[in-house]
Amino acid sequence: MVKTIKPVSRIIKIKAEINRISGEVFIQNKELLGLDESWVPRVDISERGEDLIVEVELPGVDQSGITILLYSSRIEVKGIKKENFPHSQFKFLRLEREYGTFRRFIFLPSTVEPEKAKATLENGILTIILRKHRTRRDRDVVLKIEKKKDPTEE
Repeated sequence: MVKTIKPVSRIIKIKAEINRISGEVFIQNKELLGLDESWVPRVDISERGEDLIVEVELPGVDQSGITILLYSSRIEVKGIKKENFPHSQFKFLRLEREYGTFRRFIFLPSTVEPEKAKATLENGILTIILRKHRTRRDRDVVLKIEKKKDPTEE
């Protein structure tokens, strides 16, 4: 089987891996090295009012093959993309699509409320809508300095 790799796609993949690894300082060593994943899905994050919208490209991945773990400041999307063909019947001339397990940690620009999240999978795009965590606005507080009491005066 011959697999042709385009240099530009290889650079993009290396850059994505560096970005993924730089955010996973506290993950186990084998996960840091990417030894347990065979591919990394692409991600877009956008903002609409009080919502963060995370879109993950998962072409050919069945809904039952996806697990989403939500935290207040990050998301973990993992799963498997199964091959749909028996190897013995095909002689590939080019094979560029990726199969196997995947895992992607997505660090969010603000904290969110995981219990209010919604996820849909349509046309190979996993869309996760997250409600930003509302924080109380900081107020300016003027703190008065009190005179220290003399212990002998009591």
